[in-house]
Amino acid sequence: MAEKDSQSLRLERTRSPQSASASAPAPQSTPASQSTPAPQPAHAPAPRTKSPPLEDALERIESILSTNVPLEGMDPLAAGPGAARIRKRGVHDHYYFDRLAREMPLPGRALEWAMIATLFLVMFLAGWNDGSQGPLLPSLQRYYKVDYLVISIIWLFNSVGFMAAGLSNVWLSDRFGFGIVAPFGAALQVIAYALICWGGPYPLFVFAFVLIGWGLGLQDAQVNSIVSRMKHANTLMFLMHAVYGLGATASPLVSTQFVKRIQSRVYLYYSVSLGLALFTTIALILVFRFRTEDQVVGKRLPESATPPPEPEPKTDENGEELPAELQPENHPDAHPDPDPEAGRVSESTTDFKHQDSSTKLKRILSMPKVWGLCLYIFLYVGVEVTIGGWATTFLIAERGGDDSSGYVSSGFFAGLTLGRVLLIPVTSWIGRSNSVWVYTVGAIALEIVVWTTRSLMGNAVAYAFVGILLGPMYPIVMMVTVGILPGDLHQGAIGMVASMGQVGSAIMPFITGGISNARGVWILQPLMIAFMGTSLVIWAFVPRERKGWHA
Repeated sequence: MAEKDSQSLRLERTRSPQSASASAPAPQSTPASQSTPAPQPAHAPAPRTKSPPLEDALERIESILSTNVPLEGMDPLAAGPGAARIRKRGVHDHYYFDRLAREMPLPGRALEWAMIATLFLVMFLAGWNDGSQGPLLPSLQRYYKVDYLVISIIWLFNSVGFMAAGLSNVWLSDRFGFGIVAPFGAALQVIAYALICWGGPYPLFVFAFVLIGWGLGLQDAQVNSIVSRMKHANTLMFLMHAVYGLGATASPLVSTQFVKRIQSRVYLYYSVSLGLALFTTIALILVFRFRTEDQVVGKRLPESATPPPEPEPKTDENGEELPAELQPENHPDAHPDPDPEAGRVSESTTDFKHQDSSTKLKRILSMPKVWGLCLYIFLYVGVEVTIGGWATTFLIAERGGDDSSGYVSSGFFAGLTLGRVLLIPVTSWIGRSNSVWVYTVGAIALEIVVWTTRSLMGNAVAYAFVGILLGPMYPIVMMVTVGILPGDLHQGAIGMVASMGQVGSAIMPFITGGISNARGVWILQPLMIAFMGTSLVIWAFVPRERKGWHA
């Protein structure tokens, strides 16, 4: 008998926890006043009782600069408290390193703000690069003894790098994630500036722009993608691209000093760019610590997990809303007995099934709406960089300006910066799609003023206002891309659209240089008017985020 009892005891000890819990009696119900709260999951963030001052400041800026217009198509996992921070392990077998697939605690507030500042630094570097070419162009022509067409080759080679970024971004993101790809892009810029800051031969100078284009394209795609998923994404997107304008405003001020003081060694300006690119690379590594996008903002929920829209209330024949008990959704027959299996969510619906990079790229390339966005951003960024790059040459050749005309480029990019801040409430009021029409028509009118007015000062002021109107376009396009495309394609599509914009920023200045070499630099204004008019035709075919006049 004792032997049988000991066998029973060993059998009880070897039972699994599941069988033990299944055999345990159901707990008796307790009054509500005696009930204990359900235990919180170990990974759930602690509730915050008071928002930090920085977050309060950002919310105050957003409330002042924008109206209460919902952000259509906003990612359901925009990083923030609540559902936005829900994380669930998915299939990450596409990463090369196990650490990239590991779930990590989301960054705290201090680290989150440090990350935002670093992302702004990346865009400052991009603006710094784009804004410096205009004032340097005449001096580089004299240094290398080349004409308009040959000096424009730097933009053509730049476009090769941007196209490489557009084609490689999806694959690199799937294998290495944001925390490796973004510093890699900044490191490419470091190498490029190190090649050209000592005044090497022109072929080496041109080749370096391939690396600059590749590095800028990768960073642009990564930064726009991650910001589109953050809390306050709309405001952050506009402010981040305003910082781009700030970099493009500052660089002509610095490069013009190099032109005026050491024109024979103007290439030394790129040593300043080298230091800035090196600082950006180090900041990306130290702040993000090789985190992927999901490890920064949280895992993306499947689209089936988003809550259904609220039903519209029914009205009677007089247009008055029916009482609550007469609403169809409150009728007893409207809600049949629930299925006991209905509350269970399968793994296939809570985890994304990973698609390889080639499949994602094929899906992106097969969407006409993506091509519409790509063609529009190609023309828009091309116009923006062409004006910033050729305005100084135009004013010197056609309006009798001198080397100080480089400050006009600063005025143009300063307008770009202001437009991306001051026009936030206007964009929210009239809608993103409508804003593109209004701002472009205004910019065309001002370009006609520059074309037909011989005043140097008048042209400089008109260029500043053109910058204000062109400023909001880029962040608008990024947010429209998020709004009209599926969530799992956001990163790849944003990368493709951003890279095509950078290709435009390289090819269109080259086209302008080729035509100017044959016809004269006066052709700049009619070309810009034609390109902006064409961009409006393309925008007409881009789907609107929602129906109605406010879109």
